[in-house]
Amino acid sequence: MSISSENIRIVSAKDSESLAEVHKKCFDDGWSAESFFNMLSSDVFFGFVYEKSSIDGFIIGKIVCDEVEIITFCVIPQFRNQGIGGALIKRVHNYAASRSASKIFLEVAEDNAAARKLYENLGYKKIAERKEYYNTKEGQKNATVMEKALRKDDQTFAAAL
Repeated sequence: MSISSENIRIVSAKDSESLAEVHKKCFDDGWSAESFFNMLSSDVFFGFVYEKSSIDGFIIGKIVCDEVEIITFCVIPQFRNQGIGGALIKRVHNYAASRSASKIFLEVAEDNAAARKLYENLGYKKIAERKEYYNTKEGQKNATVMEKALRKDDQTFAAAL
């Protein structure tokens, strides 16, 4: 699959139904369309979707002062390991840097090795752990809290997409 910046766009509250469908394909406790609508109706939240014929992945964050927190991030399982996730998170790096953010935070399931590897390859570092953070079919799972300090040149991350 060829990842093109033409397939990445800004998310909107109008995407709420599709986001809920994708989220439920990726997480045991997928969020409702109403939750996405309420979140994206606020100017604190921002995000991007990867969409060819339908939304295959998305990332939503919020910016407060000079920090960005990635709230949720997912790619439909059949489209993983094709560069979509990397392209989306790099778009967040670009957005955060353009807003003069100094750090990005996120939580990732402790046992999600693929996601942790992606974040580590992009410069994220483990800073904490949250016990029993995620509810899954197998029970509660711990989350690893990760942080990336942004540099001035991070604005160029998404330029090549």
